[in-house]
Amino acid sequence: MKLIRNLFTLLGAITFLGIVISAILFFYAPEILHRVDKLKKADAIVVLGGQYFRPIYAAELYNKGYGPLVLVSKPVVYEEIKATRSLGVNLKFQWEIYREILIKKGVPEKSIKYFGDKNMSTVDEAEQLKKEFTENKLPTGIKKIIIVTSPLHTGRAGRIFRDALPDKDFIVVGDPYEPILKKWWTNFRTAPYIVLESTKNIFYYLGGAFKSSSQN
Repeated sequence: MKLIRNLFTLLGAITFLGIVISAILFFYAPEILHRVDKLKKADAIVVLGGQYFRPIYAAELYNKGYGPLVLVSKPVVYEEIKATRSLGVNLKFQWEIYREILIKKGVPEKSIKYFGDKNMSTVDEAEQLKKEFTENKLPTGIKKIIIVTSPLHTGRAGRIFRDALPDKDFIVVGDPYEPILKKWWTNFRTAPYIVLESTKNIFYYLGGAFKSSSQN
């Protein structure tokens, strides 16, 4: 009987601890996901695929002299996009929109380069950037790199890029146009983003990674 009581006590303690940890993660999720570095000049600015605020901010950093080169991720093109374009509907690829934004914001086309051609995740982007350096498609003098992404993606992006390219010095920043809400669960756009980003963090910590090569 004593053994059973001790077992129930242990299970109760574990359950209580789990509830406390879950509550902390729930209420402080934005602070946990948001991990940025002090902004300083670099050799290049990498803008990740995703939100269109990212190239807007990347262009602003370029214009302020934070980096002489903007490296743009080329995300995977999904079948529905190809089907739409095949019908003659001029639906632009994301990298094409990024290019227009950068140019309209004052970045010369000669200062824009692309990496990858079917990046579907941050891991893909980091591996494709590494490949560009390995194959000498990018200047070897690029050592310090600014990563531009969304605020709530900064923590995971930083870990992934530093794991993939430990010889590079990364400065991870979030664009200033996506507010970090304390009551995130009340916002229609922020709530699902945080749930998904938290899940991706756990998946990456457990050794998982979404890759375009594994989706075929």
